Amino acid sequence: MPSFTPLDNHIIKSPNDTREYKVIRLSNDLEVLLVSDPDLENSSASLSVPVGSMHNPELQLGLAHYLEHMLFLGSERYPTINEYSEFMNQHGGYTNAYTSQDSTVYGFEVNDDYLGEALDRLGDVMRAPLLDEKYADKERHTVNAEHKTYFDNDMRKLYALQRFTLNPDHPMARFSTGDLTTLVDKSNSKLQDELVRFFNRYYSANLMKVAITGPRTIKQLEQVASLYLTQIPNKKVSKPVIATPLLTKEQLAIKVSMKPTADIKMLQVNFLLPSVKDEYMYQPGGYISRLLGSDHQGGLSDTLQKQALVESVMSGFYSTYSEQYSQLSMQFKLTGKGVEQQDKIMATLFAFIDLIKNKGINSLQYEQQQQSLSTRFQFLNKYSGFDYVMALSANMQIYPYKDILFFPYRLDAFNSEFITQLLTYLTPQNSRIFEVSPSVKGELQIPHYQGKYALQQVSVETQQAWLADAKNIHLKLPSSNLWLPENLSLVNNEQTEVAQQLINKPGASLWYQQSQYLDEPKAILKLQLNNDIADQSANNRVMMSLLLNLLNKNFAELNFITQEAGLNFSINNSNGMVINTSGYSDKQDKLLLTVLQEIKKSEFSEQSLTQAKQEMERRLNNKSKSKAMDLAMAGFRDVVRQPTWSDETLKNALAVITVDDMSLFIKQLFSTSSVRLLALGNLSSKQVLALFHDIEQLVKIQSVPFYVIDRLQANLVQGPLNYTLTSPMEDDALASIYLTDFQDDASLATAELLNQLLRPAFYDQIRTQEQLTYSPFSASFPVNDSVAFGLFTQTPVLSNAQLYDRFDAFLNKFSQQLNEISTEKFNTIKQAHVANYLAKPNNIAAEFDYLMNEWLSIKADVNHKPLYIKTLQSISLQAVQEFYQKVFLQGKSSQQIIVQVQGTKYKELPFLSLPNEVKITDVDNLPKRVANRDK
Repeated sequence: MPSFTPLDNHIIKSPNDTREYKVIRLSNDLEVLLVSDPDLENSSASLSVPVGSMHNPELQLGLAHYLEHMLFLGSERYPTINEYSEFMNQHGGYTNAYTSQDSTVYGFEVNDDYLGEALDRLGDVMRAPLLDEKYADKERHTVNAEHKTYFDNDMRKLYALQRFTLNPDHPMARFSTGDLTTLVDKSNSKLQDELVRFFNRYYSANLMKVAITGPRTIKQLEQVASLYLTQIPNKKVSKPVIATPLLTKEQLAIKVSMKPTADIKMLQVNFLLPSVKDEYMYQPGGYISRLLGSDHQGGLSDTLQKQALVESVMSGFYSTYSEQYSQLSMQFKLTGKGVEQQDKIMATLFAFIDLIKNKGINSLQYEQQQQSLSTRFQFLNKYSGFDYVMALSANMQIYPYKDILFFPYRLDAFNSEFITQLLTYLTPQNSRIFEVSPSVKGELQIPHYQGKYALQQVSVETQQAWLADAKNIHLKLPSSNLWLPENLSLVNNEQTEVAQQLINKPGASLWYQQSQYLDEPKAILKLQLNNDIADQSANNRVMMSLLLNLLNKNFAELNFITQEAGLNFSINNSNGMVINTSGYSDKQDKLLLTVLQEIKKSEFSEQSLTQAKQEMERRLNNKSKSKAMDLAMAGFRDVVRQPTWSDETLKNALAVITVDDMSLFIKQLFSTSSVRLLALGNLSSKQVLALFHDIEQLVKIQSVPFYVIDRLQANLVQGPLNYTLTSPMEDDALASIYLTDFQDDASLATAELLNQLLRPAFYDQIRTQEQLTYSPFSASFPVNDSVAFGLFTQTPVLSNAQLYDRFDAFLNKFSQQLNEISTEKFNTIKQAHVANYLAKPNNIAAEFDYLMNEWLSIKADVNHKPLYIKTLQSISLQAVQEFYQKVFLQGKSSQQIIVQVQGTKYKELPFLSLPNEVKITDVDNLPKRVANRDK
């Protein structure tokens, strides 16, 4: 009997996609999608199972998620705990998994030489996992720690309430992730027995789908898939079917109000519609969502923003919300005025829905949707690796194989009937409304989460009032999109094998390079108005933040229509102001100049400035209510960045900023800056030189050296820096960073390779063995020119002082492990890591990622990648071992920086203190040095 059967499925792919695809069915009825891509260095695989949280047994909520955790703690032929993930890490890859309501998806990436061994491990896990009960309690605590990470997360609570308020008889309305109260033995339900039963019942080859991509030929992929995946048993089970309705009338026309922990003001309006998953070729939901979410003048978002009711409007359509339903979701980010006038927002929403019903179903709107989707598919970005196969295997459970790549872009015809039919469900009586506001007074406890909510039916009188008011609201549909590309041809190849500096003079720089790999009409432009304005004072730092906020509002319509046309732009602050554009090269230079011109002539009203100030103050207030680990990372950035100011100082500065100040700030931006331009992709040198000339007409270029913000350098005679923060959340978090005095490529490469060795060991010790946290991680990174190495985690079970002891114990233990690593093993890990650098890029962003980072760091020569790779290849195991000794054990070449966040659980315990420490409690007291323009 043959080990596989080819399936007759011609897969539609983008003309830009040179990969070869094939679907086979193995002898155990496992269907596998094979993707051959000779440009890859690594291979990736993903396996999906069509069971998830909805299928948890009633007495063991969270079991599907718990099983996802337990599966990789050893299998019959690979019994060592965490050996699976360590194998991937040591061979240039990694592994991950997730559990959703209706599926569980597993994946890995690994150097191609080890694909067979990796698939064998995956196959053995799905054939005979140990599910060892001796690790059960540890993994229960890991699942619980993961849940506790989001216990008081407002968006996670909102998502939970959206499910908890569905039909209580439907399994989607239950708690899904699991915690210590649900995953526990009960009188008639033993956790271990339920775990084994769940695996045996659902984890069958005939229900699974696998996607594999790699540099091998299709024939070679067929062989490796057949060899290693046929071991998964076919239990010939059926996909579970849930017949219970997701909704009854009681769950419609409801309003759920939640009091958030952070200062969030939001209104979300959901409409559940009969599933149109199988009508994807007509995209009726996408048609409606595009119009509702448009930021065009006179539209829903624009009108509500001009009335100061909302800060933004987002629309989303989810065709696969459940087997029975699709969902259209409207999200309004409210102002204080909007909180008070929610009825007006609802009336405006239904006014726009009515406009779509009466005038919006027409060929113009369809043609723009169709042209946008068609062009995107024609020049579809090529993705590969881990994320690609994870999406493929999940979508194999849902869509026909021939459309597995095409379904988001396929639009066969203008089907007005489908659109009209869907619109009939966008009514007040079919709405489910979720309000998030600090003014909410809720008495109901959110199950398994921190917080209260209220629930009420929306009266018929209120519904009728919305519709009556809607008749008096006048809105507009979007007009023709002038930014759609017209010239998709390629410019002449100028053989720019490395980036060329076309302009290099005081205060002006232009770097340029065409793509070496990709024949597609796309480009990337980065323009920096280089200056130290935002670093001169707290007031200026605030004004830069306000300016970015105000510009994003002003550019809402342009952003929407250019995105639909395949162009993207953004503005951020990095050593001045940076304008980024990407996408089709046609009209991209025009877009950059348009954005620059609009910034220069920007004027702001008192109302818009007041609103921007309120948003910034809210962001600063909410910062302390973010995850403890996020707070620690922000604290580290504050310590090393010079100058920096505390949130309180920034809030005080907000109060004195005026409209006139903002106007003067913009003038300074255009009169005190030097200019740097990076032009990449399908552009000619003549074109970018002309663009630079146009920029010179808009910016008064200053002939001064480029500015780079100063960052902390290690002071080896000073004790450790210890920055203490408090959090209203439960967990503690600890960031332990070693800032070295090494400032060369060899040290950076050595630290990078050390992290390849240390990261899996740190994860195994802190998470798996000691169960201290859900997400410990380590990282090496530069701080300006200096090399740094850090250990990070957030924990619900230890104080920071206790956690630091565990970090210290790990570092001492790992010293011995590092000394025992063989040269052969080290070289294998190094080669796999270097292979990731050498991999052929599959899109323009990947091709120029390293170069763009060098450019943003204002390096004198951005063509540094080949030299760095050579340095990386030359690093020896002995160099890594010596680096470890100097930095971590001897402390001769590093200064330790501790950022500790103390949560409420351990607030009675003293903060972690270290010998000879320099305590930081207020970043306002740190030096306010401004770097010289010396590069």
